Amino acid sequence: MSSNESFKNDDEVTGLVFNIEREAIHDGPGIRTVVFLKGCPLHCPWCQNPEA
Repeated sequence: MSSNESFKNDDEVTGLVFNIEREAIHDGPGIRTVVFLKGCPLHCPWCQNPEA
């Protein structure tokens, strides 16, 4: 998918859930739930979930 294309309503996006962190307070103000997905091939240096 190019950067100017977007998902249509009938497109399905799937992912494997690696972890769900409830009551996360580390990434800014407020309390949130964070869902970590498994299988990203990018290996970004700032990644918050490199083990997945």
